Amino acid sequence: MRGPRFSFIEWKNAGTTVRGSLLVTRPKGAPWVVFCHGFTGHRLGPGYLFVHLSRSLARAGVSSLRFDFAGAGESEGLFRDMTVDSMRSDLLSAARLVRRRWMPSSLILLGHSLGGMIAALECAALNPDGLILLSPVADAGGLVKRRESILRAGPNADGLFENGPHEMALTFLDGLASLDPVAALTGRFKGKLLLIQGDSDASISVDESARYVREALKAGIEADSRVIRNADHNYSSVAHFKAVRSAVISWTKELFR
Repeated sequence: MRGPRFSFIEWKNAGTTVRGSLLVTRPKGAPWVVFCHGFTGHRLGPGYLFVHLSRSLARAGVSSLRFDFAGAGESEGLFRDMTVDSMRSDLLSAARLVRRRWMPSSLILLGHSLGGMIAALECAALNPDGLILLSPVADAGGLVKRRESILRAGPNADGLFENGPHEMALTFLDGLASLDPVAALTGRFKGKLLLIQGDSDASISVDESARYVREALKAGIEADSRVIRNADHNYSSVAHFKAVRSAVISWTKELFR
């Protein structure tokens, strides 16, 4: 294969078509990153962040899959039907597809925001070699609290709650408060962890996401963290994009090439 090859991919999970984008550096045996977008997000990432990271990783010899969770982006399904369980199932299907078809030398999960929490929750099932968390949700109960204004506004005529342009069902919030993604991660994860967080993030605080690193180190997990000064939740500036890309690429090349 001459250089990285881009293609689209789709597959069925739980009867729903999931769609994604591939950037494959070699047919078999490359390191692979599977991207997990956040709530209301998609496989391009905020401001095309995932696209930039995928291309930079490919130049370093790392293949990647970016996909839309069912109910998001170009995958089938309705946003109102998306749940934490459906997202976890989609990630499992995506990672298992990569392992089956391309036999990666190492598998790394990269999750942003809620996608970071989903990746952490599935570490026990997938046993990835690496985990990259960008502004990850660590307090699932806090996620519910941050939706209180939506709940107070009440349902619309269709019985759904409006989250910006998206219609959300209460089933998404069911059971969230009982989840502990940090405990799920540290319970069985044996790989390496990189956490990236902006110190001006209005959604996830430095202290909330730092819990992943604190508990990982206690559990004997190799963990590194980078706090990006003045960066918001989506790293919404050229300088912050570059800082994220530099951290991800240098960490991945050092540990997995």
